[in-house]
Amino acid sequence: MNIDWNNIEEIEDYFITYLLYKESKTVSQISKIRNISTMEVKDQLIKAKLQIKSMSKNQVENSKDILDKYLELDKSDRFNFIDELSLDDDKMLKFKRELYKRIRLEKNAEDLIILIWTTGELKEEKYLKLLHSLTMHRHSDVRRITYSAIRKISSPKSRFCLERGLYDSNPQTRQYCAKALAKVGNNNSLDILKKLLIQGSHEKEYVLRAYEEAIEALEKESF
Repeated sequence: MNIDWNNIEEIEDYFITYLLYKESKTVSQISKIRNISTMEVKDQLIKAKLQIKSMSKNQVENSKDILDKYLELDKSDRFNFIDELSLDDDKMLKFKRELYKRIRLEKNAEDLIILIWTTGELKEEKYLKLLHSLTMHRHSDVRRITYSAIRKISSPKSRFCLERGLYDSNPQTRQYCAKALAKVGNNNSLDILKKLLIQGSHEKEYVLRAYEEAIEALEKESF
């Protein structure tokens, strides 16, 4: 609601006092005009200013991009946010579109990591082309979370990308790729994993376990 004389029939009484104050009337002048004590004038001005401040804050919050609000949440609240959105198809569709656009433009690594993580929770293949390009990102944590999201989406379309990720400098990324290939890999993936296992004398134990588990899973499949 606009606080002005045009809305005098709708606004609260204390806003009338505020409008007089905005016209440079003094407290004593307002007191005489409104036929109230100077103390009451002061109380009404304080109340009006606090209310206007609150309204301004709400307007700023409402104007925020949905992703800006989302990025302010902690992890558990982000899960709840996504769950609530899933109940409204139109809002979820808008969120997914904005997410795609924002990932392409986001420069802040911390925010980008959260946005990429979200694609993994949504588990939609439409993000894969974008995620595949981000596996070449210079920031190792961005690459790591990207491969994590790709693993959650779990599509054979990511096979080549995941095989390349087995050579990433980040050990957790190599682990994620091995775990993902256990589900979407083929004979070529199996050969690469076997070679890496043989050559892995200096590899992290948890990465080697991921190689072994992926090899075991792939050997059970017939290609």
